[in-house]
Amino acid sequence: MRDEIRVPPAWKRVDVSTLTGTIMIIGASDTGKSTFARYLFRRLVEYYPRVGLLDCDVGQSSLGLPTTLTLALSTSATEGKPAWNERLAYFVGAISPRGHMLPVVVGAHKLQRRAQQWGVGAVVVDTTGLVDAAAGGGALKQWKIELLEPTTVFAFARGVELEHILWPWRRDPRVRVIELPVPRAVRERTRETRIRYRVERWKNYFSRADTLQLSLRQLAVFGLEAMTPGQLLALQDADGFALGLGVVRSYDPHTQAVAIYTPLPSLEDVSSIRLGTLRLDPATGRRCTDRSSDTLADISLNRGRRKGTFGQSGASRG
Repeated sequence: MRDEIRVPPAWKRVDVSTLTGTIMIIGASDTGKSTFARYLFRRLVEYYPRVGLLDCDVGQSSLGLPTTLTLALSTSATEGKPAWNERLAYFVGAISPRGHMLPVVVGAHKLQRRAQQWGVGAVVVDTTGLVDAAAGGGALKQWKIELLEPTTVFAFARGVELEHILWPWRRDPRVRVIELPVPRAVRERTRETRIRYRVERWKNYFSRADTLQLSLRQLAVFGLEAMTPGQLLALQDADGFALGLGVVRSYDPHTQAVAIYTPLPSLEDVSSIRLGTLRLDPATGRRCTDRSSDTLADISLNRGRRKGTFGQSGASRG
């Protein structure tokens, strides 16, 4: 995460000492949600020995990789910056919650529960920019609030785009709604900028990958029908959290042998595989066409393996 945050006056007026439990941030894309989430997180570290930051933006994640939800935990603050202790990811398998709202909500709840099991005093939930009612954004936010039960919801709006979400919660005693203006410094990013961000994150992540061979007879596989070359997948632990991502290089349905291109150094802790809905060329970091997926077998096998924390490669965004 970036070290410097420009703090608008409205943010300074928020009494952070009153915030506890789950704190959710909602708003359309490019309204300052992620920056405000980092600001709150760093302030909350001053009040609680353990604080969580849950990044639910599957398309433009600042903590993890695209297609994932990521939870980060801080146990202390050093020179105003949190010291990371734990990081956990849940694989949704898509870069938009549209058509994948159930796994987004389930993943957020699983990560929230894990944060609570770790004993956090507060967890900040940064959500996606999907708020359009016609696209399902209203329903997604309504049910996410209902399931995660935040004590406080911060809302960033330029106009009335959040009214269909906020008006019942303003009257519901279970939730405190705090509405903040979109900072003037916020600039909308182009579609090309968003794509470039994902490409760089994926390319950087797979730059240290190698190929692992395994038999599907050994593991639980979710979404087996999508097992084709180029398909993005997650290698999961016994609790269903992602240990790492991979890309299918080859699959023999008769022998159930599969080759997976991944930075994960071994399958020792892998209990299951979950396939996503997109195909990726790990060499370029771009979503692949039929032709490019056919060339995945030509990726070099000589790239070195290096074990690292899942999702931490690549630059963070604002």
